[in-house]
Amino acid sequence: MTTKDYDAAAEWAETEMTLPKNSATARRGDQAAAYGKTVLERALGGRPSIDPDAAPGQHSKVRQVRLSQAVNDQLEAIAHHQHRRTSDVMRDALAEYLSTHSGR
Repeated sequence: MTTKDYDAAAEWAETEMTLPKNSATARRGDQAAAYGKTVLERALGGRPSIDPDAAPGQHSKVRQVRLSQAVNDQLEAIAHHQHRRTSDVMRDALAEYLSTHSGR
């Protein structure tokens, strides 16, 4: 599919396509997004687990942090230098910090 074909299909889907009002299969909005996510996860098998002891289907916990620009720049530089994702660098840094400070 060319970019032109894709753009034409996207334009049609966004402006001209109509879904039946009482369809049992048509999904809209959040319901459509959730269904699409479920279909993709099934097709792709989801993300690989980062915990070797996790049970099948168990999801890893997610934590978010805010970073100063300087810390973010250092993180990206290290990840780039090591050919790794920033999340992998952060995970290793946190594990090292917790190991050092947990008293074990």
